[in-house]
Amino acid sequence: MTRHYDDDELSDYTLAPSLDPNREGIEQHVAGCAACRARLKVAEELEEAYRDEEMWGAVDLLLTRPQRLEAARAEYARVEREDAEAEALLSPLLKSPLRFRGAEIDTDSRFHTGAVVRHLCLAAHARHEKQPQFSLVITNAACRIALQLPKSGTERRAVLALSVRERANAFRYLGRFAEGLKSLDDAEKLFDQSPGSDPFDLAIVSYIRATIYLESGRAADGLPLAKAAAEVLGEYGDRRRELAAVMVEAGCLMHSGHASEAAEAFERVASIARATDQPEMLARALQNAGNAYLAASKHELATPLFIDALALFDNLGLATERTRSVWKLASARAAEGALHEAAEQLERVQAELADLGLTNDAALATLEWAEARLAVGENGGVAERCAAIAVDFESEGMLRNARIALAYLQEALRTGAATPEVVRHVRAYLTELPGRPATPFVRPA
Repeated sequence: MTRHYDDDELSDYTLAPSLDPNREGIEQHVAGCAACRARLKVAEELEEAYRDEEMWGAVDLLLTRPQRLEAARAEYARVEREDAEAEALLSPLLKSPLRFRGAEIDTDSRFHTGAVVRHLCLAAHARHEKQPQFSLVITNAACRIALQLPKSGTERRAVLALSVRERANAFRYLGRFAEGLKSLDDAEKLFDQSPGSDPFDLAIVSYIRATIYLESGRAADGLPLAKAAAEVLGEYGDRRRELAAVMVEAGCLMHSGHASEAAEAFERVASIARATDQPEMLARALQNAGNAYLAASKHELATPLFIDALALFDNLGLATERTRSVWKLASARAAEGALHEAAEQLERVQAELADLGLTNDAALATLEWAEARLAVGENGGVAERCAAIAVDFESEGMLRNARIALAYLQEALRTGAATPEVVRHVRAYLTELPGRPATPFVRPA
C-alpha cells in the first residue's frame, strides 16, 4: 500500500524543497495522489499566508502602544541573551569539524534558537574559502535547526532563509552548482515578502546566483543579476559586497567576450578599493584587470597591473594569489614576444603552484611553458614534462575528458605533430572545462 504524507511533511517540503530528503518521493507521489495533492495546496496557501505582511500588521494592531513597547524590549532582551548563549555554546565546537559533527547539535534542544542559526551562518561564511566541506556541514545543521523552530513565529522563516542562502554559498564554493541554484530558489522564496526582509537580502541572493552562473559557464545569464545586485548593495552602503558584485559583473563581461569593458570595470573596482583602503580587494581587482587586458591583447596595460597586484599580495601574505600574479606576469611576457624569459618564469612558477597544491593551475602553467618552448624551437624535455601533468576535477566525467585531451597532446608530442597551437588548444580546453563540465574534447581542425 502506498504511504501518504502527513501535513507536517508536506508543510516542510513547501517551505524549502531543496532541504527535503524525500523531495523526489513527495513529488512523484503527489503527481498521482489527488488527496495529498489537495493537502499540499492547503500547505502552500498557509505558507503564503505566513508571507503576508498585512496579516502580521493586523496582529500587531491588536496590541496597545505600551504593550508593543514592552514586547519590543522583551524581544530585544531575548535576542541579546540568546546571542550570548549561542556564542558560548558554539565556540568550542566550531574549533574542529570532528568535534562539531560529534556534538549533533540539531538533536539538542539547547541549540534550538534563532541565535544559534544566525551564529552558524556567520561561522560558515567565514569558512567557505578555506574549509568549504566544513562550511556545508555547518549550514546543513543550521537548516535542520531552523526547521525545528516554532512554526507560529516570524523568526523561523527569517533564519531559515539565512541558512538556506548560506548553504547555497557553500555549494558554490564546492562547485556543486546545480544544488546551489536549488537552494537559492528556496532562499529567494523565503525572503520574498517575509516579515523583516528587504531588497538587501534578495540582492545577496542575486549576487550568489550571478557568481554561480559565472563559474558554471553562464556568464550572459549572470551579468544582469550582478549589475542589479551591485546597485542595490551600493544603495544600502555595503561597499564590500557592492565591489564584490561589480567584480562578478566584470567577470561576466570578460567571459561574454567583452574583455576591454571587463578591464574597465575591474579598474573601477580597483579605484574604489584604493580610495576606501581595501588592499585585498584592490589586489584582486588589479589582477583581474590584468587578465582582462591580456584577453583583449593589450598586454602592455596588463604588465603594470600584475606588478602592483604582486606587491600587494606579497604584503598581505597571500601566497597563492602572489604566485598566480607571477604566473600572469610570465603570460604577459610571452604575449610581448619575450618567449625565452617567459619560459624560464613559467618553469619556476609551475613548481611553486604544485608545492601549493594547486594541481590544475600547475598543469596549465606547464602547458603554457611547453607552448613557449615549442614556439622557440626548444623541444627538449617538453614531452617528458607534459607526460607528468596531473589534473584534479570533482567529477569522473570531467577527469575523463581532461585525460583524453592530455592523451591527445602526448600522442602529438610523440609523433612530432605538436605545435604551439596544439598545446594552446589543449590548454584552452582545460581552462574552460570547470565552467563547461559536459563539453567533450574535440581535436583542433
